[in-house]
Amino acid sequence: MHGIAYDPAHDEFIVPVHLAGAVLVFRGGAKGEEPPIRVIQGPRTRILRPETTCVDLQHNEIIVGEDGGKDILVFSRDANGDVAPLRVIKGPKTQLDEVRGVAVDPVRNLIVVSSRSKERPTGLFIFNRTDEGDVAPRAVIAGPKTGILRIRQVAVDAQQGKIFAAVKNNVESYKFGAASPSPWDPNKVGFIGVWDITDNGDIPPRAIIKGPATGLIWPAGVAFSRKDREIYTIDSVRNGVFTFVMPEFFGRE
Repeated sequence: MHGIAYDPAHDEFIVPVHLAGAVLVFRGGAKGEEPPIRVIQGPRTRILRPETTCVDLQHNEIIVGEDGGKDILVFSRDANGDVAPLRVIKGPKTQLDEVRGVAVDPVRNLIVVSSRSKERPTGLFIFNRTDEGDVAPRAVIAGPKTGILRIRQVAVDAQQGKIFAAVKNNVESYKFGAASPSPWDPNKVGFIGVWDITDNGDIPPRAIIKGPATGLIWPAGVAFSRKDREIYTIDSVRNGVFTFVMPEFFGRE
């Protein structure tokens, strides 16, 4: 399992299960060996290797990001069983490859996708929420000025139109073993970057959390609390959860 989403309105957890090709929904108070209350799985779902999910409460939908199918699948929030998605964003025009994160902006009717690739751009791809089929993104944030080499999860603050991205960076792969060199290149540490949802092209982050004092090496996830004006991330090397109090990231109420 590479991701998790929480639905506060219905007190449910949505979990993509990468190897099982399924999306599981658990009640918020689930404990122990408790079965999911809903399972989205089967050939009609088109789910192969789900990497990430998010919930759009305003439109009652679950968005699933796929690195197997290189696509975005949209289901009804209460979907259960072997059901077809409501919409699919997939094809060469999308420029999507290994989808790593999805987030929705229900105010502006947008879906923000993070995708990495060796052949296509690696960065942030912004689609209309109702897009379907082989459609080009309305905007792509990628290029050397962005600082993005590898990217993971994303979150959207719809109130102020900001994208928060966990940028992993560092090397693509490494070999296990005592004689193997360390995979962590100190010149390619990751960061939490912030972009405007209207950005397009090779745009540097509008704000950034990065550097030795942060303790971050390879941040893999990102979340935030507007109420507490905090940013949360997890780090794949430090194996910990980091909380940053960043009131300047949220502007004035």
